Order: sequence, then structure tokens, then C-alpha cells
Amino acid sequence: MDKKRDDDLIQRLKEVFDSALPKPGPEKYPDEALPLGTYVRPTRHNRLGVITDAFYGELDADGKKIIIYTILLFPQTDQLARMPKQNDQYYLTNEYEYEIIAYLMMHPANLSQLTANIGGGLFYES
Repeated sequence: MDKKRDDDLIQRLKEVFDSALPKPGPEKYPDEALPLGTYVRPTRHNRLGVITDAFYGELDADGKKIIIYTILLFPQTDQLARMPKQNDQYYLTNEYEYEIIAYLMMHPANLSQLTANIGGGLFYES
């Protein structure tokens, strides 16, 4: 009897989440977004990273869609040895477009090559 109630509760929760969350669909990369691989520094974390994705978030006060960037942050390095600090790791974060500093004078990073260098499989060529 408890198993049936648990299954029923799980099903009801799933229905609530499905009704509250937007349906996933083929989202287009925002036209006005910075290119993938652009080097950026989020003001919240003060670490260098690269843009790995962008999507529209909520609306601002003027009714314009805000772009949210997904950023892969690099470990901070020791200034003298240029080695990563002991406890620092790669970090993936979402940041609003007005909370990042973009380094547009540098060519964007090649994300496929970058993930091969850090031993990941996060990106793929389509």
C-alpha cells in the first residue's frame, strides 16, 4: 500500500513540475549573444572563463529578454608558479549578460579542443 501511495505522490509531483516548467524545445542561440568560446570574467566570481552556451532568461524592466550565459570558469592560478591553486577546480555557472566582462580583443577559444585538453566530453561537433 505504501508503494502505491509513493508512486501516486511521485506522479503528482511530476505533473506539477511539468505544468510549471516550460517545455524543452529546440532553442536557438540568441543572435545578439557573444560568440561561444568568448573569454569572460563574471563579476560575481572574479575568475576567467569561456562562454559555453547562451539562452534567454526573464524580461528586464523595459520588457527586453535578458541573455543568460553558461560559463566554464578556469581554476585560479598561483601568480608566481602559474599552477592551479590546490583546492580550485573548474566550475560551471550561469550569469546574466550584465554581470560579465567580455574580452572581445581575444579570439574565442575552440571549445572542442579545450575540452579535449581538460579531459572532458562536454562539447561535440554537430
